Amino acid sequence: MTTQQSDVLIKGGILVSGEGMTRSDVLIADGVVQETGPDLSARSARRVIDVTGRYVLPGGIDCHSHPVYGDKMDTYSLCAAYGGVTTCVAFIGSETHRHERFGNSWGVRKYNPDIVKGFIEYAEQASYTDFAVHGLISVRDQDDIGKVVPELIRMGAISFKMFMTWNPWNVDSPTNLLAVPDELLMRVMDLAARDGGMAMVHAENGCCKAYLEDTFRAQGKTGSGHYLDSAPNILEAEAVNRAATMAMITGSPLYPVHLSTHEVVPILEHYKDKGLSLYAETCPHYLTLTNEDMLRGGYRLKVAPPLREAEDQDAMWAALASGTVNTIGSDFTGYTRNLKLTGNTSGEIFGDAPEPEPGQENIFDIAAGLSTLEFMMPVVWSYGVNTGKITLPRFVQLFCENPAKIFGIFPRKGVLQPGSDADLAIWDHTLLHTVDEEHSVSDLGTFKGMELLGMPVLTMSRGRVVIEAGRLVGKQGGARFVPGNPNATSYAPHGPSAE
Repeated sequence: MTTQQSDVLIKGGILVSGEGMTRSDVLIADGVVQETGPDLSARSARRVIDVTGRYVLPGGIDCHSHPVYGDKMDTYSLCAAYGGVTTCVAFIGSETHRHERFGNSWGVRKYNPDIVKGFIEYAEQASYTDFAVHGLISVRDQDDIGKVVPELIRMGAISFKMFMTWNPWNVDSPTNLLAVPDELLMRVMDLAARDGGMAMVHAENGCCKAYLEDTFRAQGKTGSGHYLDSAPNILEAEAVNRAATMAMITGSPLYPVHLSTHEVVPILEHYKDKGLSLYAETCPHYLTLTNEDMLRGGYRLKVAPPLREAEDQDAMWAALASGTVNTIGSDFTGYTRNLKLTGNTSGEIFGDAPEPEPGQENIFDIAAGLSTLEFMMPVVWSYGVNTGKITLPRFVQLFCENPAKIFGIFPRKGVLQPGSDADLAIWDHTLLHTVDEEHSVSDLGTFKGMELLGMPVLTMSRGRVVIEAGRLVGKQGGARFVPGNPNATSYAPHGPSAE
């Protein structure tokens, strides 16, 4: 029995895990969960928080974040904490042109691992919550790739994102070194497979996408209504199939990001049945918005892949429930209106770019990205849990347990059990909220106007309260980098299962 005084006792809540829900108290000491049980009222704690009738969830893990544009790790992590997210996994790598443009001084370096080291040093001081890192690989890395991948894995950045689109053969494009040709993609897969890493892909056929965009431009079809036709479902399906084939050949685990179309579901099922370690992600906007919203909202809702149709939305919900899709990530960019309208090429986060007339914008000159993080979990709670599309334990698997298992940070993160970090969110399932202002620098809130039922009312990171009753009470400077452990991933020989 515990005799010394603990830091916090969370009393009377309903503790939710991927296995179910139970009435349980949570005792916290030195930033970790010390004990859970149905009645810990005899334990001594400096603070007792009565959460009777509310749900106690592990802190969410945003497995898809870009805190390098409008929002950096300070305001990014603030949005995260307000939304019940306590761990960010950021895409960081050799996008030197972007880092220079957006003032990321830590990123203006030549060697990918040095950029990641600089980000870690910066984020530990700037962030309100803990974080991990995905390596981001581009053509800039190809000469050193044999050193880059093993070194990043040793550092704890064990997953590597590569773009299969944004055509690298378009020499006039500011992103002409971002897309990765197939031979480099396979080389990274091979290197990752040797040392316990995993390949991640933005799956769209870049050649076809560039061809369609050029064709539409030449025909003057540049309004928002033509965007979906420029990136049809088949481009995503083809790229997922191609990447999965490469992963089978090289032996690399594979994680296609931000999937959006019903056409990928049978492809995922096929390769999973063949034994590939394959994990799939979708995003809250693909679950709640469609091309009809894009037609009404215009450039504000441009994202890549694009918002699709109702049948695609239904397929994503079904795939989440069945285990074919395993995680939900925000794909948050924090673009402001000015950044979107200037195609994020001006470097000015705020500015006076002229507002295009409705239907007159050139959608191909506008940046793709949304502001989704702060309301990601509440939106999925309202549109998924409340409607019966997914259960609350499945919600915890998708946002907490599975990301931690897949990226090698479980059970430190993603679960509330003795020895785990005391990252948690208290949820009031009766709380009504209409999405209005956010804590992002973005002035283009993706979910603005949505009416939600169920919100986090307290967020804690390693035993420290960050958000309580709608107020920031936490401080910067205490964040920690959480390295991924290749031997603790769901694809490791004896790793935890992530369905």
